[in-house]
Amino acid sequence: MGLKVSLDTNVFLAVKNKEPGFEFSKRIIDSVEENTIEGIMSTIVLAEVLIGFYQNEENEEANKFSSKALLNYDVISVNHDIAIEAAKIRARYNIKLPDAIIAASTIYSGADFLISHDKPLLKKLKIQNITPKEFVENCLEDMKDRDEN
Repeated sequence: MGLKVSLDTNVFLAVKNKEPGFEFSKRIIDSVEENTIEGIMSTIVLAEVLIGFYQNEENEEANKFSSKALLNYDVISVNHDIAIEAAKIRARYNIKLPDAIIAASTIYSGADFLISHDKPLLKKLKIQNITPKEFVENCLEDMKDRDEN
């Protein structure tokens, strides 16, 4: 399949809320759903996205999102190894525990990139990370060009 990417919560929320530049996030999500790239998602991401649906009493949309996540993504649960790595990341970079768990899940899964809109977080982490816009322009476009040749 090629690239394996871990998506942060804000990638999904950008599409849900149609935030500026959401088209890049949508393109990545579409690429995962089309099996162009492999997607992973921490259970933290799943929970954080679902919170918004439940707060707005959008239970049907929550069920659809959850079902699509299980169908299209390798959903990574927190295990002993991820908990230890998350603790190290949290201690080293002084970031919030949910972000540390997402980063640890990315490392544990062997993903090539963590894709996030959170630039301050991305600058702190020592894992391969990229914004949705950068990923689309630098990785998806390259894959498309190779496929056409």
